[in-house]
Amino acid sequence: MSLRYDLVIFDCDGTLVDSLDGIVRSANLSLAEAGGVSPLSHACIAAVVGLSLHEAMAVLMPEASEARRDQAVAAYKSHYQRLADGGELTTPLFPGVRATLDALRRQGVTLAVATGKSLRGLERTLREQSLEGYFMVRMTSDHAPSKPHPSMIEQILAATGHAPERTLMVGDTVFDLDMGRNAGVRTAAVTFGCHGREELAGSRPDHWLERMPDLLPVVGVADSDAAGALS
Repeated sequence: MSLRYDLVIFDCDGTLVDSLDGIVRSANLSLAEAGGVSPLSHACIAAVVGLSLHEAMAVLMPEASEARRDQAVAAYKSHYQRLADGGELTTPLFPGVRATLDALRRQGVTLAVATGKSLRGLERTLREQSLEGYFMVRMTSDHAPSKPHPSMIEQILAATGHAPERTLMVGDTVFDLDMGRNAGVRTAAVTFGCHGREELAGSRPDHWLERMPDLLPVVGVADSDAAGALS
């Protein structure tokens, strides 16, 4: 079986790691502190996961001034770090993620990350999950405009030398999928993250992943490698 894709780009939150609870807690603390906003539901906050913090706050605080939104962004970073440092947040890998990444690497697939997280936040997550050496390129909100702008993927393509038609963007939000389409690459929607199937369907993903190991046959990884990713 020949590989269909040479480069696979992953979103982080909601795709590689299950981090929604920590995001919701930190967001509600920051919204209350900066804007007096009453606690929002998981679904409301999940709807903006994937955007950069400034873009997310613009959606969650539509009537607030830029100064208030900047205050909320700073408060979010402070609360998230405090909760993480205190051991109050957990961001476990979704089932099968590590084995899937290992199988892709064994086949020589180039791996990258494109996330709305800051570089500091991404590096912390990768360090906590012992994934520091997995990704050739790490693109964050520090390097590019917020999703769905195609810049993150365009920079990854330039850095790796891979062609768009041999590249797959994997994500759990419409922002991920629309970014991929805007950059001219194929997309795969995971159904276990922040956005629901009906919402994701509007972005017309090329592939659907009910669990992360489903990615392997999509890429064209041999059965012998796929077997180890089923757990």
